[in-house]
Amino acid sequence: MNSLKKYFTPLNLVFFLELVIVVLGSMGLVPREAILVWTGLAIFYMIFSPVADSLWLAIASIPLAAALPISSGLDTLANWRVMIAVLFLVWLVKELKNCYGEATKPKRFGHICLAFFKKIIGSTKISYLAWGIFAFLLICALSIGVADYKVLAVKKILFWINIFLLFFIVRQTAGGKENILRVWRALATGATAVIAVALVQFVAVLFAPLVGFWQFWAGKVINFFYGQNLADLLAYSNTWFAYYDAAPPTLRLFSVFPDSHSFAMFSLLSVPVFLCLAIYFGQRKKFFWLLAGLALLGAIFSGSRGVWISALPVLAIALYFWFKESDKEAPKQAIYSLAIFAVIFLASTVYPPLFYKVQEWQTGQYSSSTISFFERARSISDLDETSNKGRLEIWRNSLLSIKEHPILGVGTGNFISVINEGALAAKKGASAHNLYLDVAAEVGLPGLLALLVVFADILWTSCLVWRRSADKYFKVFGLIFGLYFVWILGYSFFDVVLFNDKVLLFFAAGAATLYNLRESIFKSEKI
Repeated sequence: MNSLKKYFTPLNLVFFLELVIVVLGSMGLVPREAILVWTGLAIFYMIFSPVADSLWLAIASIPLAAALPISSGLDTLANWRVMIAVLFLVWLVKELKNCYGEATKPKRFGHICLAFFKKIIGSTKISYLAWGIFAFLLICALSIGVADYKVLAVKKILFWINIFLLFFIVRQTAGGKENILRVWRALATGATAVIAVALVQFVAVLFAPLVGFWQFWAGKVINFFYGQNLADLLAYSNTWFAYYDAAPPTLRLFSVFPDSHSFAMFSLLSVPVFLCLAIYFGQRKKFFWLLAGLALLGAIFSGSRGVWISALPVLAIALYFWFKESDKEAPKQAIYSLAIFAVIFLASTVYPPLFYKVQEWQTGQYSSSTISFFERARSISDLDETSNKGRLEIWRNSLLSIKEHPILGVGTGNFISVINEGALAAKKGASAHNLYLDVAAEVGLPGLLALLVVFADILWTSCLVWRRSADKYFKVFGLIFGLYFVWILGYSFFDVVLFNDKVLLFFAAGAATLYNLRESIFKSEKI
């Protein structure tokens, strides 16, 4: 009985209630307003709970974040924005109270604020990452002046600030081994929920016609997570299916995300966390390896060709480290995960024939289709393929726009100006289908340079953690996070889904723990 009590904590109960509401709400069994009630409960919990517990709740809830049904104008406002803002304010008030207790008399507000900023600056080494983030946000702010749609520009900047707040809170509160591991467990909890939903999708289409699945998911699930506007849009236009000339469409897994590309990116980001937890919790090693394998399966069945082709340079780098390094533990884990990716990719060739047989049985329409799963992979080099032609045209327009507006671009959040479309295209997720061109087109070449500085510092930090960390699982996290980040950077040549809100939040929390590891290394070396 006592062993069960440790699971019935207020934190676990609040999170379990969220799971129940999300499941029932996404199936249409409870009204959307239920998420408003839960968000209010979560805010109440955060105000009166330790920051570490509130942070765990916020991180574990990232994939479960749902749109708040406030009004038609704010139909897409996700509750994660409110939760992170509240979490930051709670942390800020508690830190100011601590500084009030530590400040020398007279305890004036100015003295307290000064003590607070000294504490923050003194506890964090100013890095190229900080300068890069500051420069990027400054350039984004300046680009408002040239934006055609200034409201979209302001919304995009508020989005960036929300993301960086989570990174900042993790940096300030998740120092030390136990706190870092707790953040990883929160990330793994959210990622497990994403995988569970993907498995439901994978099985559901074997029992439900594609049209029925499509309309249910758009009308119920998307409506709950992202609002009615996006649900109406995805009811007739989405990336959930792969189409072939001589065969029926096949489902591309996308889980709780609005598109399959975001799910693929999220899946890749979750693998380093699962692998490091597998090493740390040796008694549950098989469980976490299974989750890592399922995440890689999700990346494959997302049907994202960018994920498939960008795995090749990662494999080359992992093999290089394997042959070059005497300590092969971290490269071995990376190669094992890439081998699993390759095995699943090869084994997935049996899926289309099975899928077609099931669909034929459901519809009563039989054909002699023998399309291979590799047909989509082969289409990568087909310049006449519709998706490829569209990408090339958008890339050409992006380059022309960068040439015309090299300094501040067309304004952050204003990529629709590049393709000469209206604000409705922004709601559809108009982008350059290339993260680097997208950023350069929106905020100019200086903005892209600032972002590349951030990316370079993350890679350097992952290498430093791998080389100099004393703990085995932290060393593994450093290398595998870096290798998978290379994978993500390669994938970003074909899409911008790193900037999906749930993907970027997940990445920001994981990257923050990487910097906490770096700081702990610096402190230990000074002793």
